[in-house]
Amino acid sequence: MFSNILWLSLGGALGYWLCTELATWLLSWLTPALGIVDALLWTQLTQLVLLIVLAFGLLQLAKRQKALHALAGSVLLPLAVIVSWSGTLSLYRAELDLALTPALAPARAVDIPTAQQLQLALQWQQQQAPAAAQLYVEFASPRKPYLTLHLQQPGSWTLTRHWLQLPTDPAQTGLIALGEPLELTPGNSRHSVGELFFSLHYQLAGLLQRAAQPLLIGLSIALLALAASGIYLFWQRWRQAGTTQLFGHVLGHGPLRWHLVGALLSLPWLCWYFGSALLTQYGNWAPELIQQHSAAYYQALFPTPLPQPVAAAKETATTFTAPELATLLQTPGWPVAKVQLDLTSGKWLLTEQPNWPQTAPYQLRQQSLNTQLQVLPQDDYWQSTPWSLRNLGYAAHQSLYAGPALRVLLAFGGVLAVLMLCGAAESYGRKRSWWLLALLRTLTSGFVLATCLLILLQLLHLPPSGLALLPQLGLCWGISGLLLSGWICWQYRLQR
Repeated sequence: MFSNILWLSLGGALGYWLCTELATWLLSWLTPALGIVDALLWTQLTQLVLLIVLAFGLLQLAKRQKALHALAGSVLLPLAVIVSWSGTLSLYRAELDLALTPALAPARAVDIPTAQQLQLALQWQQQQAPAAAQLYVEFASPRKPYLTLHLQQPGSWTLTRHWLQLPTDPAQTGLIALGEPLELTPGNSRHSVGELFFSLHYQLAGLLQRAAQPLLIGLSIALLALAASGIYLFWQRWRQAGTTQLFGHVLGHGPLRWHLVGALLSLPWLCWYFGSALLTQYGNWAPELIQQHSAAYYQALFPTPLPQPVAAAKETATTFTAPELATLLQTPGWPVAKVQLDLTSGKWLLTEQPNWPQTAPYQLRQQSLNTQLQVLPQDDYWQSTPWSLRNLGYAAHQSLYAGPALRVLLAFGGVLAVLMLCGAAESYGRKRSWWLLALLRTLTSGFVLATCLLILLQLLHLPPSGLALLPQLGLCWGISGLLLSGWICWQYRLQR
């Protein structure tokens, strides 16, 4: 077992180095002919395919396909279950926050235009935190019937989050705070339940700092290769057994059947999410390529220079309610979900809601309010294939335009993927009588039970006092792991 792990690690490291060197040479060769933007696109696509082929090839070494497939899957099992299950729960992070946060219980949906919501947010900021340097506003929506406001003081990394109720009575003139403000620092686990699962899925809750991103990207590549390897192994079983023994030899028995059936049913889900995760990371998952040509890349990607603020007089925060911003927010076809304001420089950043397929799935509009309204044309952002692919992957991965029925289908795929992963560990562990794989299955199943236990505690308003959500999740995980370990030991004792 350990020798296989050693050879897989050495082969993967050597293969990654060769892929990187090949990509560097390919980029230098393609740039004069295609330009830096298209050259980087094809180079990254080539490197991505080479890495997936490399991982698939390592799994197919000699006649050890099944053993290496099971070994690689077992090593990746805990991380794969954590990422898959937390991502599945993140599909409903808005609903989880609304149902499990006592402060949000009084929240009521109010239909107010975004321009008026921003004006109310700025008035509230002037009254409560006039010295703030950054303002981040997430407008109310049907899934989140409250306005979320983040304030950042000058020279501070800390964000202060406020949940605010929009006026429900025409006689009201301002926003009403829902609960107490919450201080958020980088790596802080004091999130709401939905935010905790999203943070755990997106960056492992900041536990591994900068190592989380390359680790998750490598996980996506490895799981796509494992999916291809699993399809190949299933085809071999099918060819050897024939269609008459579909529910016998081909699909196996017991936990192995859970694995094979779950793999077949969740295959579209695996390709959708792990493939779109890689598309989302264009320019990030291969930093050694883009760092060498970052200035030329962005200059070619956005040929129109961004408006710069006038260096004369510093405008006050009330400038952000100027007619040009209101006009922009009220423009038909531009539904804006978030606004980020720099109160010191006068710049703003808009994130639009997707209106698939009429408009692009994800866009950013950036402008300075110290100039006249000069909106960058949409073509400037969508003229290159890398940018459109990256944003298409972002929209697909976040399911930004997914309705309730599609979210249920995607969540069901996530549940099948988790059952598939746990079924593989249990099947292989029983066959080999390896206590380590039984432990991995306990840890992965314990994480699923721990999240359910955490949600139940929050629903009953019984959280441990003085603990943030991440330590609470760890405590629930430990309790669930001990219970499952005892049950598995008793089960193995009965089998003997």
